[in-house]
Amino acid sequence: MSDESPVDVATWMLLLSVVVIAFLVGVGLLQLLTTGDVGSFFRNLGIGLFLALFSVGFYRKWHETEV
Repeated sequence: MSDESPVDVATWMLLLSVVVIAFLVGVGLLQLLTTGDVGSFFRNLGIGLFLALFSVGFYRKWHETEV
């Protein structure tokens, strides 16, 4: 990406991780609706939460180093 791009690499990484987290939670909801197993939904939700924490941490760290 060029320096003139309005969206930087950290923002693209955060957007990609939001897509992955939404996919995980969606799969968990689909499993919950089809099988009624609450455990797999909470497992996917927990993984999504950990990914969200790491993504926000990386996003903040990358923006601190770019400024």
